[in-house]
Amino acid sequence: MASNGAGFLFLFCLFLAVFQSPVFAQTQSNVYTTYNDYSPASKNYALDGLYCATYDSGQSLQWRSQYKWTAFCAQAGGPMGPDLCGKCLQVTNPSTGQSIQVRILDQCSNGGLDLETDAFNAIDSNKAGYNAGHLYTTYNFVAC
Repeated sequence: MASNGAGFLFLFCLFLAVFQSPVFAQTQSNVYTTYNDYSPASKNYALDGLYCATYDSGQSLQWRSQYKWTAFCAQAGGPMGPDLCGKCLQVTNPSTGQSIQVRILDQCSNGGLDLETDAFNAIDSNKAGYNAGHLYTTYNFVAC
């Protein structure tokens, strides 16, 4: 009977992992990625005018400045919503192998990501993205 209990516990944990945290399991490749001059440091990391300001403006300066910013454009992840505000992504440029962790604080309509300019440049060492005006990246939701 102990093995039945262990099997049930395993299935229960698997259920929780799959159905309770779908955002963190999401990965997307070939994501159209542009850049935006958010200039957060010059604005003392104020979220004014960003989609997530309503939900995250009360966060501490340390929280707001911990990661570079991105807009999430919900290419395959469904609509942008308040549940995505403040979540983090690991974004990788396959052509350079470079990656950066960013925090979702805005929404956009390009069908991919709109990285803070510094984050875009950090993964675009060969400047192919700058020259084209965009990159194709891969992202994974990660814990902040």
